[in-house]
Amino acid sequence: MRIAQRLFVLFAFPLFAFGQATFEEKVTVAYVEVPVTVLGKNGEAMRGLTKANFEVRDDGEKRDIESFDAIDFAAAGGSTKAISPLNPASRRNFLLLFDLSYSNPQSVGRAQEAARNFIARSIGGRDLVAIGTVDVDRGFRFVTAFTTDRDLLISAIKDPANYRSSDPLQISSNTGLDIEPQQRASTGERNEIALENMRDIARQSGILDDSFKRGRVKRQVEMLASVARSLQSLAGRKHLVLLSEGFDPRLVQGRGAGGMEFQQEEDSAVEHGEVWKIDSDKRFGSAESQKSIQLMADQFRRSDVVLHAVDIQGVRVNNDVRGGAKYNSNEGLFLLANSTGGTVFRNSNDITTEFDRLTRQHDVVYVLGFRAPIGRAGQFHELKVRLVNVPNARVQHRGGYYDAGAESLVERTLSTAEVIVNDIPQMDIAFDALAAAFPRDGEDAQVPVVLEIAGADLVKNARNNRATTDVFVYAFDENGIVRDTIYQRVTLDISQIGDRLRETGVRFYGTLDLPPGKYALKSLVRVAETDRKGYQRIDLDVPTSGDVAVVRPLFFAEAGNWVMVKSAGDDPKTPYPFVLGPDTFIPAARATLRKGEPRLFTVFVYNAAPDELTWETAPVAKLVSEARSDDVTKYLFALERFPNDAKELAVTIRRKGSADARTVTVPLRVQ
Repeated sequence: MRIAQRLFVLFAFPLFAFGQATFEEKVTVAYVEVPVTVLGKNGEAMRGLTKANFEVRDDGEKRDIESFDAIDFAAAGGSTKAISPLNPASRRNFLLLFDLSYSNPQSVGRAQEAARNFIARSIGGRDLVAIGTVDVDRGFRFVTAFTTDRDLLISAIKDPANYRSSDPLQISSNTGLDIEPQQRASTGERNEIALENMRDIARQSGILDDSFKRGRVKRQVEMLASVARSLQSLAGRKHLVLLSEGFDPRLVQGRGAGGMEFQQEEDSAVEHGEVWKIDSDKRFGSAESQKSIQLMADQFRRSDVVLHAVDIQGVRVNNDVRGGAKYNSNEGLFLLANSTGGTVFRNSNDITTEFDRLTRQHDVVYVLGFRAPIGRAGQFHELKVRLVNVPNARVQHRGGYYDAGAESLVERTLSTAEVIVNDIPQMDIAFDALAAAFPRDGEDAQVPVVLEIAGADLVKNARNNRATTDVFVYAFDENGIVRDTIYQRVTLDISQIGDRLRETGVRFYGTLDLPPGKYALKSLVRVAETDRKGYQRIDLDVPTSGDVAVVRPLFFAEAGNWVMVKSAGDDPKTPYPFVLGPDTFIPAARATLRKGEPRLFTVFVYNAAPDELTWETAPVAKLVSEARSDDVTKYLFALERFPNDAKELAVTIRRKGSADARTVTVPLRVQ
């Protein structure tokens, strides 16, 4: 239940001037969006509620709910396309966290199978999933970021301990000493004294061993709190699903009723005044361990993360053929999950059914939006959401939200990935983007991408005369799978090219290879020194090979002293597609028109001869020339007259004597 914050500057004027000069007060506020789930008495998600059914208090102060949205993930029957735009605050985020410390290999295999089934059966197309590992000896690691790319997730699940993604944003593919029970000797006092000495040694060794094990439990709990902290700025409902057998709960809460033999020994020690023989932590529980779980739960609450634990041991038994009776409890998982309001899925060899139940509980999300003043960076604001006239129901929401502050490296990576996956607007680095699909016989289409990045924004965000600029381009298909990517890091020396950048900027060129289908091409530009970003999304249809295909209108770029950057990952054998007659040209990422100045543009039509086609444009353009080569017809037009309010150029190509038509558009900017 993240809080998406957007900054506004409001100007508040006094109601009464009292004869003095009018003044203004600048107030910075955040727009806060709170996702809420309401469960009925049957434990299922409750539908049909309205804004009037909710009341929000922020640090005890009632806020007016200014926006209200209800998202029903089950209504689409799971068919909703992953790349459809969606309010990020309504997203469901699942982190599948493999516990490598308290899981044997057989149980890990069961967890992997359950995780694969969860991705295949339980989640919807718009749900985001990440894979992670936690190991008390090596720390926690995000194997992937939150993504819709199911292929990446399945690859990561195959070997979560060792999997490494080449994508920088990761969104695309106790042992202890066991002392055997000693038999009391009955042949003399010397043997009795020797045996008691051995018991003291074993007892102290056991205390040290338990202390070591408690230290491991404490480290894991602290790691889980760190995972939650790294998710605090992530949008949407967040569920951490811990796949584990769990630690021995007696290390935290003390010995259960089953430890009668040790109970009798300790009672005897108390009667004889031998209190040093009593391990109070083993008998009553570890206050330090319990406190660490409380601190973890508080971090989960503040970060709006719920921990659910899946007992991957399956059906537990308290004895075995070789060892006889033994203590075998998953209460350690309950200690973790219950403290955050989560659930333990236990005693089941079919874990996937438990996953299904978890997702059904969160099929309906209500997003409540309100404005609130911003305090100091990192300040926490407590939230309370109350139901109005909704009996026999309980509401789930985050405990509060933080004012924006500094991010760790993990948080920065997750936040950058979140921008791309959730289409979150970013305005700090302005750029225009162009992408066009060029069909190729028997191959994936060639999709060149051109980004024109505002140099003034790069200079403004430089530090020490350096602007380290990261360019990311991802092509998501309708199922949310990333089919191709571009990544390039460019280090710009402001002392050398600062004047050129201020005049124009960086023109970036790269190529994607994509099979036929509908795509969301998502481009992000980031300056590493300040973490300032810009973001653009282009929806693109890639035609089937051999079908009549019309490439969007391409305007010729105006002269300018741009810094040219070509993707290092492009195949040098890939031909440059922007060719007209004997000449190559650079297309403008955005068409800018000026009254009285005609602009030339070209349209490429594949798999149709000129005499088969008719064309029309809006606004009206003049045909300058047409040329046929191989399987493509290239039209050259001049746009001479256009209205001042023109927002778009549309070109329609039709087959003669047929209703078959193709229309392509490009946005216009008239100056």
